[in-house]
Amino acid sequence: MAGTIFFSSGARWTASSSVFALALEALIPMISDLETHEVVAALNEGNVGMLDVEDLPPHGRVEVLQILADGRHWESVQTMITGGQGWIDALEIPMAELSALAAVAMRKGGDGSLDSGMRLRNR
Repeated sequence: MAGTIFFSSGARWTASSSVFALALEALIPMISDLETHEVVAALNEGNVGMLDVEDLPPHGRVEVLQILADGRHWESVQTMITGGQGWIDALEIPMAELSALAAVAMRKGGDGSLDSGMRLRNR
């Protein structure tokens, strides 16, 4: 199983369901926009396995992109991992890819729109 975060125009980040869940669990407490917080929390609790950033309310979309782009989600994930440095090292690349996609989306207007169709995948 896998989870995917869709940015727009086909841009997406796909990771194993456990890595996807960690990313959402780290992201949720940082979202201050109530409506967006509720949407992302419901997706996580329902084990939906996908988040389409384009479907988030505009303010929340920008906030989520900022959190992902600046790596705050990764800092939080690192504190959640109890399996040691090997687990942290294994997650560094997919979390960096997620940050890179969010950063590109922010540069393309801050609303998550992305024209290049850039795709990065967790192997």
